Amino acid sequence: MKRRRGWRAMAMAVAMGALMCMLAACGQPGTPAPVVTGAPALVSNDPHECVHAHGPGREVLQLPAPEGGWSGHPQAVVVLNALSGEVDIRHGQRDRCGTLADARTLDSRFRAGVGTVLVPRQGDTAPIEIEYDANPLPLWRPIVQLGEPTPVQRADIVRFAIRVASLAVVLTLVMSALLSFIATRERAFLTYAATVSVFAAWLALLSGMWAWPRPWLPIAGFAVEAMVGLAVALVGMTTLALVRQSWLRRRLPQVERGVRWAARALVVAGLSTPLLPPGVLAAMSVATELGFYLLALLFTGVAATAMIQRHGGGASLLAGVLPFLAVAALETFAPATLALWKVEAFMLSGGWLALTCSMVLTLRLGVLRRQRDEMTRLAQTDPLTGLPNRRAALTRLEHSIAAARADGAPLTVAFLDLDHFKRINDLYGHECGDRVLQHVANALRGAFRSADHVARMGGEEFLVILPGADVEHARLRVDTLRAMLLNTAVALDQPGMQVTLSAGVSALRDDDAGVDALLRRADAAMYAAKHAGRDRTALDDELPALAQ
Repeated sequence: MKRRRGWRAMAMAVAMGALMCMLAACGQPGTPAPVVTGAPALVSNDPHECVHAHGPGREVLQLPAPEGGWSGHPQAVVVLNALSGEVDIRHGQRDRCGTLADARTLDSRFRAGVGTVLVPRQGDTAPIEIEYDANPLPLWRPIVQLGEPTPVQRADIVRFAIRVASLAVVLTLVMSALLSFIATRERAFLTYAATVSVFAAWLALLSGMWAWPRPWLPIAGFAVEAMVGLAVALVGMTTLALVRQSWLRRRLPQVERGVRWAARALVVAGLSTPLLPPGVLAAMSVATELGFYLLALLFTGVAATAMIQRHGGGASLLAGVLPFLAVAALETFAPATLALWKVEAFMLSGGWLALTCSMVLTLRLGVLRRQRDEMTRLAQTDPLTGLPNRRAALTRLEHSIAAARADGAPLTVAFLDLDHFKRINDLYGHECGDRVLQHVANALRGAFRSADHVARMGGEEFLVILPGADVEHARLRVDTLRAMLLNTAVALDQPGMQVTLSAGVSALRDDDAGVDALLRRADAAMYAAKHAGRDRTALDDELPALAQ
């Protein structure tokens, strides 16, 4: 009744909310007025002024004018992958500066890099000059794009969209893993969330997203060091994740232990990057990237071996590392081509690897959950008859009593015991006795409703729980069962065998404190049926002594 009232209250609330919305929409005649937000501008948002706080090794690149001078049309210039320092783009009196460490310094027409639009005078032969700090990471070359503003801006928007989408997918995987950990308390989800969080921070640094719309990571002045440190730590953490995803974990557990310690050492090495000189930092970044390519190649071999030898996890492992193999191939044979989209390639490949690891983790958890459910089912199932055992029956009965009291519905139980079962074992053998129990279990399934619960309490005793049924209905179903057992001798090919049962039926009373009183009355009624001659059903209400 309480549940019904809850549903009614919810339905009433939804109906009232819908009615109020209709009245609000229909109560205003004519076209709805537009929604206006904001306020008049009171100050000018002037472009970022150059700071000119440059580091050593400043590099200058000149983009020469075409033959005959500039055409007089707008020229868009974008500088990408300038990982540190300020970028200056100059032509004549025009000087535009910005840094990827703070999006507020960027031209609002460009998102992925430092860019601007210049309009040299027609016939002007002065080059466009670009000045930037020396690249601290040798394998991440700066990219300069020059061209008509519209195509350049479109390409910039595509880059920015890929970076935003990749980072959003990775952060979604982090939130999904955290929610899964809260729901399951499986530590693997927490470990995965921590690893992918580090990866998300690295992607944010690599793509410059950590500076949008303003810097939100407290690493001012140490962005490059943080990026290298996180990359070093990620190599160890990713390797550990791939080992756990492969068959090496089961066949060579010592490999996982070694990788675990190596991952910890790499995390410590990553934390020490702010203390390293620029030369060591550059060498570490190169070694980290090349080492990761070698690991991807190694795990490709592990995945191929798993697939050939039909070990589990080979296909998912290969799918996870294949994009990085493509990146490694481009780095080896076409580095200039890769450099144009290297950031996006790493973001997409890393996001795909995180997604495949999440899929493997979820599938593995599903397998473990199915195994646990199967163990629970076996622990609550009688192995001979396939019926629930005594433990499961008592648990089900407790739930049925609680549901019956909540709904105000009747509840009846029937306690069944085979007559002279020991004699059957003595005359026909224990194997035949087991077949009799299995036959009775099948007859029980056929004689009672799907809503009823049948269990073997032990030996030749069975219990039937009948929610919503009264004692007369229970007696009718038990009598149907007794009639079905008349053909046991024919079904088991044992001429002369007689299989009968005695049953006691009891209904739940208001003063029953739990399962004990209900079962005690049913058991007493069953013994009364045996004392009355067996092969019959007795109700507890027919026994005056039981009412006391």
